[in-house]
Amino acid sequence: MECPRCECQLTEVVKHGVVLDNCSACGGIWLDKGEMAKIIGQIKQAETSLDDEFRSLFSEKRDYHDKFRRQQKSTFKRIFDLLD
Repeated sequence: MECPRCECQLTEVVKHGVVLDNCSACGGIWLDKGEMAKIIGQIKQAETSLDDEFRSLFSEKRDYHDKFRRQQKSTFKRIFDLLD
């Protein structure tokens, strides 16, 4: 297959189940029909797994932060606590 841009020969490279046509002359990368949908599907799957993994970490951090923030009073509030 020839590169649409510079008409040099393309080499096929398979990465993670996606076939890429790479031009060594101009550096262009070309996708066959349906390859972009595969890439988008893999990105969405990776985002979902990361969201699931980090969700628990963020909730633990938020719980700790809320607990600490409730315990810590501002200087202004401590002054008025002394006056009570």
